[in-house]
Amino acid sequence: MNSKIDRPNILFLLTDMQRYDALGFNGNTVCKTPAIDRIAKEGMRFFRAYTPIALCSPARGSLLTGMYPHNHGQLSNLGNFNRAFDLNILDKSAYPQILSNAGYNVAHIGKWHLPKEGDCAFWGFDKWHTGSEWNKSVREAGFDWGYAQEVQRMEWGGEAPFCGRSTLPAEYMQECWTADRTIDLIEGYGSGEEPFMICSSFFGPHFPYNVPEPYDTMYDPETVERWINFDEQFVDKPSIQQKEMLRWNASHLTWPDWQKVIATYWGYCTFIDDQVKRLLDALEHAGIMDNTIIVYSSDHGDMLGSHRLFNKMMNMYNETHQVPLAICWPGHVEPNSICNDFVSLVDIMPTFLEIAGSDIPEGVDGCSLMPLLKGETPPDWREDIFSEHHGYEPALCTIRMVQTTKWKYVYNPCSEDELYDLESDPGELHNLAPKLGYKHVLRRMKDRMVKWLRETNDGIVNEGGWQSNSYDLFISNREL
Repeated sequence: MNSKIDRPNILFLLTDMQRYDALGFNGNTVCKTPAIDRIAKEGMRFFRAYTPIALCSPARGSLLTGMYPHNHGQLSNLGNFNRAFDLNILDKSAYPQILSNAGYNVAHIGKWHLPKEGDCAFWGFDKWHTGSEWNKSVREAGFDWGYAQEVQRMEWGGEAPFCGRSTLPAEYMQECWTADRTIDLIEGYGSGEEPFMICSSFFGPHFPYNVPEPYDTMYDPETVERWINFDEQFVDKPSIQQKEMLRWNASHLTWPDWQKVIATYWGYCTFIDDQVKRLLDALEHAGIMDNTIIVYSSDHGDMLGSHRLFNKMMNMYNETHQVPLAICWPGHVEPNSICNDFVSLVDIMPTFLEIAGSDIPEGVDGCSLMPLLKGETPPDWREDIFSEHHGYEPALCTIRMVQTTKWKYVYNPCSEDELYDLESDPGELHNLAPKLGYKHVLRRMKDRMVKWLRETNDGIVNEGGWQSNSYDLFISNREL
């Protein structure tokens, strides 16, 4: 059972802040991503894949554990709020140790953004090339460079924010370095007797959108069509969204400004795609493509000017919560197949475990995608999707979201709730929550949310003692 013949290798390609609509296989006709599109063409593309939280560390914690953030406990980014949440995830079961126990060689390259980075013994990795290793290689090459310096160098100027030409040559970029280390591991593991699992974690296309030539000028800003929700007026919307505009100094940016940013962002996506091509070529050169399952996804998306907003921010819009997901497994997944079922990043970990023949630990919230990959939707598969937020950097902020194919409800206990008709208002411009005519829809969506919160042990719906009605989310039996 431990041989490579019995179980496939796993190559998990993970980006950061990559929008669903920034890839060719999801309909982008300008941004060129042929290598990533190949994964989708030779496998299955998921049109309703969502992150459980649009924030790096908690989302990566969910990928690692298969749990929602309110269960794994890494509620915000590493280091936020005096590191109040940074130890919570350390007692949770995670896929590296389980796969290692099952006989896999497990490796991680690139961005981690979780506690105990580089501790192979704790997490169960066989090989680990950390971000600090890449930083060291850049300094040793003579470059006085860092992401913080790039942010300051390209901070909001007179034309456009956080975008431009990198001061690093392409071969020293984190994404190229990650591909280099991954190729080394593919060549090393490929000739061994045991299967491997490699996570290649790219920094991009996270801001600052600094990319090497020619990618920084690859796309003409004039080819970027205006977002359907760029003219957001924030009518009946939570005020925190406008405060986030102020925090990132984005209020003054015009559409031509954002066109420049988006064009550079697309160049970043194409640069990453070129690294993905190198990895696919390495699998073929090693003769192991047919016995390797390739998973491509991102931890969350990017507002990138949608609703006039920047970064991920404290909202539940699809631009940050819908993520790209494509899975290729030659001989097992039908080429060019499409899955329209709701899936979540919490489903990735149990999928890895089923591939390896390992039991899924108690407490995992996700469900293995294996039935969907076989073209079979279980009768009890989810009909809606959920996400959460707990705040980051300057402010704690609790938000929950439930979405069906037609409706989205956002629970904001400290502000206005939101309700969107996604069929007639795909840009999520018109908040229907305060409208009398949608009171029945609002109640049904609240019922969906409360059911999920209780099933997943989210404490905001606890009753008894000091806690009663969670700010009109549900009707308490204690109400008269």
